[in-house]
Amino acid sequence: MKPMVLLLSIGLLGWWYVVVPLQVIVAAVALARGRWRLAVFSLTALAVAIALVQAARAVVERHPERFGDIGLVLPSGHSALVVVTVTTMATLVWPRWSRRRLAAAAVLILAVAGVMMTLGGHTVGDVLVGLALGGIAILVAGVAARFRRSRRAAPA
Repeated sequence: MKPMVLLLSIGLLGWWYVVVPLQVIVAAVALARGRWRLAVFSLTALAVAIALVQAARAVVERHPERFGDIGLVLPSGHSALVVVTVTTMATLVWPRWSRRRLAAAAVLILAVAGVMMTLGGHTVGDVLVGLALGGIAILVAGVAARFRRSRRAAPA
């Protein structure tokens, strides 16, 4: 019983009704503390992950037989959202990354991916695509959070 409860608890990290409020709370706290980049990162990663998963699902639903041949039934939004959540939480807790911290985040992400395949009914292809979409969302959010407007006046 205990392993099942642990798996379900870990799996909750990928559910939208946990992730969306969590990302909004992180953004609000970050703004209140003057960490606007973290706020931009949090909200951008969430929005991009949701958009990418919906677009991927639309493509798969349009040609289900082609994607079914390679084991892709429904790209896992849970996997994409867990990448976003774990990365945001790790960024909040650890402003400077190290190999050990990166490994801890990766282990948690892979644990949730395993839960999604075991309990969520996703195939390996679904989870891998979801993880990739979450990774792309993190990259886009990282670029958006680092965007700076030059304060110097343009040469006349």
